[in-house]
Amino acid sequence: MAFWNRKKDAPQNSMSSQEQVELESKQKTASPSQQESKSGEKPLLKPLAKTGASPTLKAVPTTTPTPEPEPTQEPDPVGLKLRPKVDQRALYQQLMNGLYDAVLILDERGNVMESNVRVDEVLGYTRDEAWDLPITTVIPGMNRQLFEHLKKNLAENHHVLIDSRCFRKDGSSFSGEVGVCNITFMRGNNMIFTIRNVDRRKNVLTDIKKFQAAIDHSLSPMFICDLDGTFTVANPLALELFGIQTLMDAKAEKIATILPTATELFEKAMEGNKESTTVTLNRQGESFTFKLALDPIKNGDEILGVTGSILFV
Repeated sequence: MAFWNRKKDAPQNSMSSQEQVELESKQKTASPSQQESKSGEKPLLKPLAKTGASPTLKAVPTTTPTPEPEPTQEPDPVGLKLRPKVDQRALYQQLMNGLYDAVLILDERGNVMESNVRVDEVLGYTRDEAWDLPITTVIPGMNRQLFEHLKKNLAENHHVLIDSRCFRKDGSSFSGEVGVCNITFMRGNNMIFTIRNVDRRKNVLTDIKKFQAAIDHSLSPMFICDLDGTFTVANPLALELFGIQTLMDAKAEKIATILPTATELFEKAMEGNKESTTVTLNRQGESFTFKLALDPIKNGDEILGVTGSILFV
């Protein structure tokens, strides 16, 4: 709305009020060029658009960061399946029962608190019968003093191997090889005894000792060669005949070197034949003539070596 001031002395305009309003409206809506032509002055601001025109708005998309690609999971190898969770208790029982030795787990007092199925086969005790069984029942020599000494050695991270006589439930006994070590089972440190029946091994060793004694006390030279003809056993008379000082020296010699004339006989014995012939041995200017017998040592059809015996003629 525009206000106009009139001077008192100015003459009144002959235009009516309606005509005056129309004139004012035309002056307001006049273009800048028209206003410049009338007043001779340039407008301060240049219009952005023509009068009555609506501005055109352009939507500019906002710049959004490009999303990072999701990491692709590597495919599982062909045929590889996830391992199922294992029942630790069941695995422990299977491991215990799969051992060849009889296993006894003892508490700090020396009583059995766990065992495996081999205890029934080796000692004759079921799992329930072995529960709380004193170790002295199985190994009478394991008295309190020895047990405490054993605990002291195990505390120093020693693994102890005991050669002892072990007793079964029925009172019979056997030669046992007992391995002892520490194990953390339930509370604190426990001791695990693994017991193995070594009667068969002991009997074999006893037979070997008897066999060796019979050879050593024989009145004839005797020896044994392995598959390549190397001496493994020789009694004192054979060592003396061959001019060898000790058995260790004999183990570095072969029958082809000591008795060259017996090489063919040895080869026939290696084929599984029992052979004998008369042989002459010349050693340090002396000549020895004797009858040599060679027999193959067999384990079924397998030949393990050759044994030889000498008879002077």
